[in-house]
Amino acid sequence: MLTQSLEDYLEAITMLEKEHGNARIRDIGKLLNVKNPSVVSAINILADNGYVAHEKYSYVELTKKGKTAAEKIHKKHRVIVKFLRDVLKVPAEAAKNDACRIEHVISEATYKKILSAVDKTQ
Repeated sequence: MLTQSLEDYLEAITMLEKEHGNARIRDIGKLLNVKNPSVVSAINILADNGYVAHEKYSYVELTKKGKTAAEKIHKKHRVIVKFLRDVLKVPAEAAKNDACRIEHVISEATYKKILSAVDKTQ
């Protein structure tokens, strides 16, 4: 089971891969505002559980399992941001920050309702 923190790492890795083509320990740390030893610790846990591949001093790469999980997490984040911003008219920065917290605790049933509401606005 992924913790909220580990989900954040997966999401950060997928965002960096999309933006830069790769993810490095220091870039993950900057994005999440954490120190490199914390990143290494989290990456080791993710690697032990089959979500990432990482060799010391090289890039962190999502495995197939990691990509699937990261995409699901990232999509949920985007949908919640869109719902907060476009349906509830929450300011963009607040919507982004709130979505980061909501995405980890929301039930699947509630998420599906939000997804349905967002789909209707398009």
